Order: sequence, then structure tokens, then C-alpha cells
Amino acid sequence: MLLSSNFMYFHDELGLLKTVDVFAEAGFQAIEFNLDLKEYYTDRHDEDFYREIRRYAEDKGIRFLQAHAPFSSSYTDEGKTKQRFLDIVKSFRHAALLGAKAVIVHPCRHIDCSEAENYALMMEYNLRFYRSLLPYAEEQGVKIAIENVRDSITVTPEGLLTLLHALESDTFTVCYDVGHANKTGQDPAEMVRKLGKHIAYTHIHDNDGIHDSHTLPYYGTVDWEGVMQAFAEVGYAGNLNYEAGRFVQNAPIALRAESAKYMASVGRHLISRFEHYKSI
Repeated sequence: MLLSSNFMYFHDELGLLKTVDVFAEAGFQAIEFNLDLKEYYTDRHDEDFYREIRRYAEDKGIRFLQAHAPFSSSYTDEGKTKQRFLDIVKSFRHAALLGAKAVIVHPCRHIDCSEAENYALMMEYNLRFYRSLLPYAEEQGVKIAIENVRDSITVTPEGLLTLLHALESDTFTVCYDVGHANKTGQDPAEMVRKLGKHIAYTHIHDNDGIHDSHTLPYYGTVDWEGVMQAFAEVGYAGNLNYEAGRFVQNAPIALRAESAKYMASVGRHLISRFEHYKSI
């Protein structure tokens, strides 16, 4: 299990190259590339830029194994929705240039799906949405990882699995967000067990069960021992990928490098617990 992280709350303060340096020095082996930042889903950078960034990172021992597409995925404004679709398609091309194997794409949730009628409507809407993305992902050779997101049809494992099975394509997989599960009242470990072998990618972060804090594990209410045991039980074969950058949000920029080292230490401890449960 490789140690990985997205680069929010590092990138804007340090710049992309320095962020890669800091993560590599801290002991991270991979980075989730935030293609949801506008400069990366527009035409600001050409294809050579992404190739060069990939080479730079690989020289430092860092790989971009997953990327995050722009979000929200849909809006009540049809024009904005059409533009966002094009943004997501563009992110597939950029992800492929970076060497990423998958792009995390949020479900559409512009309509409240708490009522049964709207839930069915949004299930059909999301099926059309993801199916329309399929040929673009296949062209670039990337997977589409669907994330469990609040106020959407994927908030429960049952909803996410219904969507995944209905799509009927191996191009689709799951990015399991532990913090989102905790905030929305799901038992994070039980959700791992229910999603099981379908989990291929992760967003690892903690919160108090109320706020979407995106903080470091052990700084919220998630039972991390139970979560790592569950990952081991289902045979999870992916990476431990943080989305916990807000942990450093209020720290001085001068402490970013030290903060990254501490984040890596916590990550290595989690991985050690996973390996322990795999061995018994």
C-alpha cells in the first residue's frame, strides 16, 4: 500500500514543484493530482507541461496514480452543466498525460434526492451522465472512480453499488471517502465491508461527524482501527490516499514541510495497522 495525498493547502502556498519536493522529502510515494483546480482543467497549460511535471515527479520518486475531476458535476443551469461536462472530459486527457490510472468524478446532485421520486430521477440522470463520459475515459485509458458524496445517490453503499452495477462497465470503479461516510452518518468500517472489492481508490480524512473538516486521521471521530481492519478484510489493494489537507490550513507556511512529514508518519502508522490485520 503506497502512501499518497492530494495537494490542497500545499499547492497554492508552495507552488506545484515545491509541493512535489515537500511530499517526496516527507516520504510520500504518490500524489492525487487536483485537476479540480481551474488552471488544470482549462487550456492554461499545454500537453508538454503535464509530461514535464510527470517526469519531474517521477525523478523525485512520486507518481500521479489518481486525479480529481472538476466538481460540482451538474447544476440547475444547463449551460453550466454542459461546460462542466467538457471540463471533466478535458481532465481525462490531462490525467492520462500525468500517468494517472483513474479520475475521481463526483455524482451529479443538483436536485435534492431525499424524496423517493427525486432519488429515482437522479439515479437515471447519473446513469446518463456517467455513460456519456465512458467513451472519453476509454479513449484516454483511465478509469472513472465514483465517490460517495453527501446529498447524492452515492451517500449510501447501496446507492453507490446500484449505480455501479447498472453502468455495466469495468471502466467504472469506486473511490471511497472515509470522511464523507463519517459525516453522513454511515459507519465508515461497515461501508468498507459493504462496498468490498469495488473500492479501488480512497480519500482518507477525519471529521467530527458534523463538519466536513478534511483533517488528519485521529483528529476526529472515525474509528481508524476498525476502518483499517475492514480494508484488510475485504482485500483492498489500492493506496492510502489523503484528502486531509485542511490539517495544515491554519499553520504558518514555513511549517508546511514539517506538517507533511507528520502527515506521512500518521499514514505509515495506518498502513502498519492494515498490514497487521492482513497478516492475522
